[in-house]
Amino acid sequence: MQSAKSEAGPIPASIELRDVASCDNQNSQRTLAGIVWSCISTIFLCTWVAVHPNVHFKPEKQNQSRIEKWLWDPLHEFVTYKLPLFLWALLVPEYILAWAVRQYVQAAVISKRVPGWTRTHGHFMIMGGFHLFRLPAKAPSAPIPREFSKSSDFVAPSGRHSRCDEVPVCPLKFEDVPVDILEIIAPTETELKDRGKSDVLTKLIVLVQTLWFVAQCTARRTQRLPLTEIEVVTLAYATLNLFVYVFWWDKPRDVECPIRVYKMSTTTHEESGEKAEEWGQNLPFPWMEKIIAYTVGLQDNSVTLSKNCSIPMFWSGRVNSNLLFVAGLGPSVLGTAFGAIHCLAWGSEFPSHLELILWRVSCVAMIAVPFIVAILCAVKVLDEQTVEVLPVWLSVVVITCAGLTLLSAWLYIASRIATLLIAFTALRSLPPLALTTVNWTTLLPHV
Repeated sequence: MQSAKSEAGPIPASIELRDVASCDNQNSQRTLAGIVWSCISTIFLCTWVAVHPNVHFKPEKQNQSRIEKWLWDPLHEFVTYKLPLFLWALLVPEYILAWAVRQYVQAAVISKRVPGWTRTHGHFMIMGGFHLFRLPAKAPSAPIPREFSKSSDFVAPSGRHSRCDEVPVCPLKFEDVPVDILEIIAPTETELKDRGKSDVLTKLIVLVQTLWFVAQCTARRTQRLPLTEIEVVTLAYATLNLFVYVFWWDKPRDVECPIRVYKMSTTTHEESGEKAEEWGQNLPFPWMEKIIAYTVGLQDNSVTLSKNCSIPMFWSGRVNSNLLFVAGLGPSVLGTAFGAIHCLAWGSEFPSHLELILWRVSCVAMIAVPFIVAILCAVKVLDEQTVEVLPVWLSVVVITCAGLTLLSAWLYIASRIATLLIAFTALRSLPPLALTTVNWTTLLPHV
């Protein structure tokens, strides 16, 4: 008696391969550790590697012990500078994007004022790449020549002296150094990029990793497979990170040593440009003015660089008010989209009803707060472009948005913390389909 298989004839090879692929896809499951690792690594790329900090200048110390040099100083640098910057990028990533956009805009403005400069030069100038030093009293020097025989307070060392005796003064902004002197002392674009700690290949690797994560999440939605809450949070970071990288592409990363610009020990330094504003002049309490100023990027107007030993963390230069609010409008809209991405988990299966309510309330807050800032920036752009006085109702909108910004600033940060915590606590109870892998053969038939 012949078997049923022999009676039916041989099974086509295409059917066998399809059945094997289908069985492999059903049997392949994601692990919880794999999900967590993929998300944490992507978030790390978005909040640590993607951030291009300003130059954090630290005067060199002589005769340091090994413990102080290799342990205490790096730990102090991490706690006082890198960790706060990481927390800003983790809790308020839209602000990092707005900071990148402001520097991108101001770098373009500066690069057009100096012949031969590129946007990389503009970024380097803004990020504190030029620092004023005073030469020792007996150090020989020669004044740097200027066009049309103008006098110059800036000098170049012309003899032997110990660089350890040079005294750091303050970071320099663009207005502090004449253009013809900048043409002499500024490095080339290749030299500036050499000072950075990352190259084009490194940035491309980060972008590919980010895009691959976005592609995976998109594929899961296409095949109606649920995303875990931590994947939704990571997807929001990855989407925003793409724009951050675009605006900081030409900015050197992790530059630690600025270029030294010299003056004689007997020469005084007077900061150029408009005098810095004092806090508390426009609102009853300085903290209220600081919240609004930092939200829209006006905090640089209250900074006196000549009184600082290093460039401020979020310094972008004193951007023209019209360009400032234009630069803040786009990131605010993208910030609203950042909050909206979290709504992908609106109908997810949460372990408890309380977590579901907190997630939804946090999503609404993360959408509403950036949207309020976007309205405020849009009205201010309209105000800057019109000569006439704003209508009463638009003035009411500005005051209302400013008031809501003061009231909702802490609500936004609380919502960010809540979504991050819930994203991890929800991992204790995942639906079965959340561990199912994507069937790439359905999306890409040739795979």
